Amino acid sequence: MTFFIDREHSIKAFPLILLLIVALSLQAQTPDMPISIHLKKGSLKDFTAQIEKASGYSFIYGEEVKTEHPITLHLKNTPLKKVLRQAFSGQNISFRFTASHILLHKEKAQTVQRRHTLNGYVLDQTSKESLIGANIYDRLNEVGTTTNPFGHFSITLPEGDTKLDFSYIGYTPQQVSLHLCKDTLLTIQLQSDNQLDEVVILSDKPETGIQSSRMGASSIPIPHIKNTPALMSEADVLKSIQLLPGVQTGMSGTSGLYVRGGGPDQNLYLLDGVPLYNVDHALGLLSVFTPEAVKKVDLYKSSFPARFGGRLSSIVDVRTNDGNMQRYHGSFTIGLLTSHLHVEGPLWKDHTSFIITARRSYIDCFLPLVMPKDERGGYSLYDINAKLNHRFGEQDRLFISFYKGKDHVYYKYKDENKFKQTHDWGNMLLNTRWNHVFTPRLFSNTTLAYSRYVFDIRQEETSSIQQSDAPATTNASNNLFHSGINDLSVSTDFDYHPSPAHNIKFGGKYIYHQFAPEVQTGKQQDSNTGYPQANGNYILNNSHIYAHDCSLYAEDDLSLNERWKINAGFHFSLFNVQKQTYLSLQPRLSVSFKATSNVILKSSFSQMNQYTQLLSTTSLAMPSDLWVPVTRHIRPMKSFQYATGIYYTGIKNWEFSMEGYYKDMHNVLEYKDGDSSIGSSHNWEDKVEMGKGRSFGVELMAQKTAGRLTGWVNYTLSKSDRQFSADGINNGKRFPYQYDRRHALNLTLNYQLTRRIDFNMSWTYASGCMATLPKEKTHTELPPVNVPPSWVMDNLNKGDMDYYSSRNNYRLPASHQLNLGFNFHKQTRHGERIWNISILNAYNAMNPNFVYISREAQTGKPLLKKMTILPCIPSFSYTYKF
Repeated sequence: MTFFIDREHSIKAFPLILLLIVALSLQAQTPDMPISIHLKKGSLKDFTAQIEKASGYSFIYGEEVKTEHPITLHLKNTPLKKVLRQAFSGQNISFRFTASHILLHKEKAQTVQRRHTLNGYVLDQTSKESLIGANIYDRLNEVGTTTNPFGHFSITLPEGDTKLDFSYIGYTPQQVSLHLCKDTLLTIQLQSDNQLDEVVILSDKPETGIQSSRMGASSIPIPHIKNTPALMSEADVLKSIQLLPGVQTGMSGTSGLYVRGGGPDQNLYLLDGVPLYNVDHALGLLSVFTPEAVKKVDLYKSSFPARFGGRLSSIVDVRTNDGNMQRYHGSFTIGLLTSHLHVEGPLWKDHTSFIITARRSYIDCFLPLVMPKDERGGYSLYDINAKLNHRFGEQDRLFISFYKGKDHVYYKYKDENKFKQTHDWGNMLLNTRWNHVFTPRLFSNTTLAYSRYVFDIRQEETSSIQQSDAPATTNASNNLFHSGINDLSVSTDFDYHPSPAHNIKFGGKYIYHQFAPEVQTGKQQDSNTGYPQANGNYILNNSHIYAHDCSLYAEDDLSLNERWKINAGFHFSLFNVQKQTYLSLQPRLSVSFKATSNVILKSSFSQMNQYTQLLSTTSLAMPSDLWVPVTRHIRPMKSFQYATGIYYTGIKNWEFSMEGYYKDMHNVLEYKDGDSSIGSSHNWEDKVEMGKGRSFGVELMAQKTAGRLTGWVNYTLSKSDRQFSADGINNGKRFPYQYDRRHALNLTLNYQLTRRIDFNMSWTYASGCMATLPKEKTHTELPPVNVPPSWVMDNLNKGDMDYYSSRNNYRLPASHQLNLGFNFHKQTRHGERIWNISILNAYNAMNPNFVYISREAQTGKPLLKKMTILPCIPSFSYTYKF
């Protein structure tokens, strides 16, 4: 293209053109200008030639400047300064920029530069609550770290000036400049920016997120949990997790998790680091985690951290709030199912805080009003979370936390006789944690905890017996079924940060288990005399099993360079039960490679062992399901999981990922054909078979992380099956796992309509679960032996028998559901008011929860029928924050 300018205009335009040329040249030649270079085993001359061509700079250096080894680089759109730093790493060559030249010098032998450690805490400026996973980045040295689950960080830097950026989602970033000349203690307080337009589910903390070395790990933000539409407007942690790829649901509407082909008992649920065995309320319609008490939720599906063990499929790590150390505040919520109360504040400002969260249902208050006079029944649930947090100083902190939750069901009947039956189940947990900073690089957390899970059925019956010539007598019976687990544990965990490239964790744990799979007692007495009847007291299956569970672990999260990250570790476990000891060394390895600035590749391998299992035969989370440990005859379950993935962040505010996995499982348990627990663990070892299982699949996810509209869509294609011995289940042939759902699609949207109104939506689609149904029926007529022929003709024993072709031979119809929610916010004089309106199953999809075979009344033709228990259900709740 040619431009013609007359002489007069060219003279006037010349200064402007000259200025433009100078500006463009200055803009082009900067140390941070992005360039691309591809060089394999090149010399210094080859390298400088490519840089001069790509940047416009020229090199000046003497004959003494030589490379120690050939230069190999494959970089795209990388700042020039970073390219030179990487090329001359280990070459004893230093460089300096001028306006148009790059000066190279041979480095003189120098003493090792002194390094110092900067450590401290990152806190919320208003509440002094510690911030988990806050980012710390040194601009000058281009290294960074994050805070641990207690808000503590440690980073070792060269002596001299440094500029640190502190950031956390939902908070205003803060920059700190200082001259580092010794080990320094620094506490940073970030201020909340009160922005609601960003929801990020995959953070950049070391153990989760695209930038971490791990894969299959997610952090679920609390705002997302509270905004997800749910049954009766009850926000629920586990139902939010169900919307992630690779996580299947059990029965529609319940909070059960089936992760990458695993069962519900293969998930480790941790509340402040302590395992919980039962996390369900209302037969699985609600979990025990109260959102107001929760501070952080992490899910691990693969590349498990070495400190975790004891389950095959996933880790759900829930951390609770510490309490506000500056001012009192709280909230209360009134819903259709439960009411919530949350209060926190300082007991000693800047030193001691407390937090109390309580939740209770009130169905039991209204149900008796609609029942007959001679009958009474009801159901209730409650959760209580309490925590004390005391800061002795910058080196020592103490946390004491308590949780108790319970479900209670009762039924009474009264006429001339009296009958009462109650069902009670729930958890109790008492946890004491001590944080201590030994050195700026070494942090420890010591935990002493007691946890208990109990399930009791009590039946009381009083009956009157009237004989003709004798006075009436009254007999009373009292029967109790008890099942439970008591755990007493102590653990110590260490975080060691020798350098920004190393994050080392190590520690150990001991748990003393006391299992009571089932204890049945009974007592009968004459109410007239008050004395027990003869042979009226009995104890059945008074079985207690004691076990010792020990573990040691170590892992290193290592950054080799700007491209490669590795997390390597091991988990060693010892489980002793019934004079049998099981040992296991479980390696863990994950590798991350940053192919370009926007593309990351990852691979991982994890071995997990499990020493306890749940005896269950229903798709509902029944409290009568029994936890039992391994025995002399039942060996621990094992899993070997291989995973690989690719991640892309090239579009602003978007993240894309694809993960594939293969999981091999050994010693998995299934009930033999025709056997079940039916709420009893008696001779359970004879009712089950040990076999193997496998699960594999691909998970795709696209997520928008910022803006008024946020959310994600994910798709999972997977398969899971089981196989047992030839003389065991299904004649030794592979069969689909009960929750083998081939296709799963989840769509989640959060849209801020106005500053006062936000809209939330989730839509799910999943292939149906598997069921075992008879395909044929056989008719048999078998005469008894040693009877007259005439009796045989008149009294043939007739019977029908169902024929099952194979285990899990029928796939239920696919299920799909749309959930909608609106939140209306209004600032009041003393706080904030929030109305929530939710619609579960908005278009009333009649998804099958159960299927059964019925017959036509007239023809007897078999019919397959389905049952739906959760149709379209609108609900609302009112929350006031003060």
